[in-house]
Amino acid sequence: MFRQALKAARRARAQAFRHSLAQRRGHANANRGTSCAASALGACRDGRSTAASSARSYVAASAAANNSLYGSMLVERIPVVIPEAPAWEREYKEWSEARRDKFRVKLPDQIVEAKGLLDNLPDFEPAPRETEADRTGDRSTLHRKLPEFLFLVVKEKDGKWGFPKSKHDDGETMRQTAERSLKAFAGDSLECWVVGNAPQGHYETADGTTFYYRGSYIEGELELQDGYVEHAWVTKEELGEYFDANHHDLLKRML
Repeated sequence: MFRQALKAARRARAQAFRHSLAQRRGHANANRGTSCAASALGACRDGRSTAASSARSYVAASAAANNSLYGSMLVERIPVVIPEAPAWEREYKEWSEARRDKFRVKLPDQIVEAKGLLDNLPDFEPAPRETEADRTGDRSTLHRKLPEFLFLVVKEKDGKWGFPKSKHDDGETMRQTAERSLKAFAGDSLECWVVGNAPQGHYETADGTTFYYRGSYIEGELELQDGYVEHAWVTKEELGEYFDANHHDLLKRML
């Protein structure tokens, strides 16, 4: 009898605990429902803000989409001769050689003298560093400013000088657009090696953004195609005569 009474008491306490737990869960769910409703309202407001922000971004992107993209090839001729050393480097070399001569040991002539070799050497005269084009100011030839980089600029029929460019077409890379711009003014007359797949820089104007690629001249004699009437090979500093100050500043930093 005692055991039965004890089991009945235990079942009553367990039933009372479950009933109390159910009541507490009901209050928590109710509060959670209120919080969810508030969160939903905030999310709705955030959704409106996000939608407005997205709309503004879409308008900006659409405006940017109207800005045309162009690719342009900068054809360069690398230096032909080593540039002359600056004054400080020549002075240091003379000082270094004079100091080394103080500790140099003179060996007997019969050991160091070349026997019969100097008499048979052909006469050698180095080519001049200054060419005829440098003296006459002819910029239409590659044979000028041998110690410096030269860049090819062309003149269109309307009298405008600059780098030729082509408008970007769907389905092609910007490098392919730049290579197409090279074909547009030079055809197959020039062979160039394009330096990398990434552009060297870009310049924005009223009619669009131009991406510049650098192509090192390998060989060929330039034959201008229709639409171009003149060309010039110029140094980085001389580019300022063909472009405005802002454009020239970009080119100097880019090249």
